[in-house]
Amino acid sequence: MLDHRALALAGLLALASGVLEGARAGEPTDQIRAQIDQLYQAVQQAAPSSSGEIEAVKVLDQMFDWPRMAEAALGGHWQPRTTAERAEFTQLFARLFRRGYLSRIHLVDTSKFQYPGDAITGDRALVKTQVLTKKGSTINVNYITRLEDGRRWRVTDVQVERISLVGNYRTQFDAVVTRSSYEELVTKLRGAAK
Repeated sequence: MLDHRALALAGLLALASGVLEGARAGEPTDQIRAQIDQLYQAVQQAAPSSSGEIEAVKVLDQMFDWPRMAEAALGGHWQPRTTAERAEFTQLFARLFRRGYLSRIHLVDTSKFQYPGDAITGDRALVKTQVLTKKGSTINVNYITRLEDGRRWRVTDVQVERISLVGNYRTQFDAVVTRSSYEELVTKLRGAAK
C-alpha cells in the first residue's frame, strides 16, 4: 500500500548517538541532537512492550509535530474533514510514521552520525544531518523544524537526500483517496496500525 523505502531511510535518523562534527550548530541542531540521543538510548534498552519502547514513543511525540505533518500529508483532502476525522487521521499517521522510523535501527553506524549545522529563518529551521550506514554509505537527511511557543523546535518534515517524507506520503495518500475514497485510506491506515 504505502512505499516504506523513503520512510525506512528516515528511520536511520532515530539511531544517532550525538556525534557533533563540522560547523558549530545552533539551538535547533542542539535540540534535535539531544532528542535523537534520548531516542537512541530508549531504543537500546527497549524490549517488546518495555518501558524503553514507551520512552522512545514519548521522545518521538515531543520531537515531531504530528498535527502539522498529518495535515501536510493529507494535502487538499484535509479541509473537508471534520474535527474528529482530523484527530483520528493524525493519530493514525503518527502511528504509521513512528513504526517506520523506529524499525530501521540496525542500518545505522551510530558512532558516525554527523550534525553539520542548521539554517534558521524566523521561526523555521533546517537542521542538517548525515547518516553513515553500516554498509558504509552516507545519507544526507534534513529535519525541517518550526519554533513552537518561542521555545521548542518541532519537526514538520524530514528530507532524505532532498526527498520529503511528508510529500511522499501526500502522493500516496492522494492516490488512494482519488482512486477510491478518504474512508478507504483510513481503513488501510487502521489496518497498518495493528
